[in-house]
Amino acid sequence: MKSVSIDLQIKTYDIDIAGHVNNVVYIRWLEDLRIKLFENINSITSLLERGFYLVVVSTQIKYKKQLKYSDKPTAQMHIDFVKHGIINLKFEFVLNGNQIAVGEQKCVLMDLKNGTMNKQKTDRIEF
Repeated sequence: MKSVSIDLQIKTYDIDIAGHVNNVVYIRWLEDLRIKLFENINSITSLLERGFYLVVVSTQIKYKKQLKYSDKPTAQMHIDFVKHGIINLKFEFVLNGNQIAVGEQKCVLMDLKNGTMNKQKTDRIEF
């Protein structure tokens, strides 16, 4: 299965009133990870040209430690499994070798023409 890793940069606007990275920033980072992961498999442009798009149906995150402005975290994501048209992704955010947050996302490949999940297409993609 494929995996990716990225270095994350914390911006001043990522910090909330408590002085740590706001939870919504993790969702944005997950989007960056997922796009990079799937660009290695099948470009988003190519999927769109064929009438398909990857859609997140659920996200679960367990926050373990907070991140501050000066921190230099990394993030990793990999495809855990593909079954019945569901693409299960696992991810972790790490700072100095320590997990900051972990979780998973479930995604489906949507047929943009009829707005339905394309189970057969998903199950045939080589991951």
